[in-house]
Amino acid sequence: MTAFTLSQQWVSKVTMSEEPDIPVVGAAPVTPPTRDELQVMLDELSRTETVREMSRRKWIHPAATPLKNHVAERSHALMSFLMGQHEAAPAYAMFKGRRPSAEQTLLDDFATRVWVGHLTQKARDCPMTKAFHPSSIDRRFLASLVQLSSRVDGPARALDAVRELGICVILESGLPGMSVDGASFHVAGAPPVVALTVRHDRLDNFWFTLFHELGHIALHLGDPSDDIFVDAEEDNESDAVEAEAEANAFAKDSLIPRNIWLRSEAYRLGSEASVVALARQLGIHPAIVAGRIRYERRDFRIFNDLIGRALVREVIFGV
Repeated sequence: MTAFTLSQQWVSKVTMSEEPDIPVVGAAPVTPPTRDELQVMLDELSRTETVREMSRRKWIHPAATPLKNHVAERSHALMSFLMGQHEAAPAYAMFKGRRPSAEQTLLDDFATRVWVGHLTQKARDCPMTKAFHPSSIDRRFLASLVQLSSRVDGPARALDAVRELGICVILESGLPGMSVDGASFHVAGAPPVVALTVRHDRLDNFWFTLFHELGHIALHLGDPSDDIFVDAEEDNESDAVEAEAEANAFAKDSLIPRNIWLRSEAYRLGSEASVVALARQLGIHPAIVAGRIRYERRDFRIFNDLIGRALVREVIFGV
């Protein structure tokens, strides 16, 4: 998994919090910036497309100044936003599942934290008709869920089925600079949350990400906590922490039972015919089988006609 470079000390300085720091997995202790350094950092962020997009989405509200300095306006609004975000503590709580990596940029880190903070606010207003019980994510439910993949409107039906368990499903595209496919968390006073960006408009990515996040809910988030799991397709499984490995195994075995997978020609041969045959045998979409082979072999050039490109957003959003 990739890492976060923005430490909790930086966050506490930005939010001017009096609360004790909350550890961030993989974060190394650093000296908090001075107020001048902080202003420079905010100004730099305010020039990015990430913060411009926050303004377009009305997450921040820059106030016009006599000098019409848009960078200063966004910088001031960004500071106000970050200060207000302190109430949504999970936005800056313990992120789990990502190991340190030099590839994780400050902008990626910042955009991801802001995105998760926005999700926590939406989660508290999520309309729910029933209380969530962890036992509801059982084998019967998972088997029925994956069968929906064979339907043209499968993704939309699947999200409705997850909502019926008392889980808050949020579809929120990522901010520019983010590399996130999904997230899951469960904060006090709100239902557990499964969030999807649909960053990759592909059926294989949709179904794996959905089941991966359900794995976190079932295995790690039955009760409210400060843990937030943030996941991306590019994350390297060999670097995954234990919880991520468990969620990966949960998703793989729920989508394709392990005993069937290991005995299948799709696993042994990886041919297009074997992919289609196994999908037909299980009553699931071929994209699920093709996507698994692509991921396990780390070869994303194969089966481009089977992974269901441009078939997710159209079903969910009608575009």
